[in-house]
Amino acid sequence: MLEQVYLTSKEAANYTNLSESYLAKLRMYEKGPRFLRVGARAIRYLKADLDDWMTSGCR
Repeated sequence: MLEQVYLTSKEAANYTNLSESYLAKLRMYEKGPRFLRVGARAIRYLKADLDDWMTSGCR
């Protein structure tokens, strides 16, 4: 079984080579990769979801 790896917004930005603010805009317009909201402010991305999003060409 594969381990699920969650990334913070900063880690996701580094991983995708995008800025944190651009990922935030994608969240706002619901056009980016899937994400989880943890509490009121914390955002987490599942690494596998980022991989799927990047390979689908949805940048």
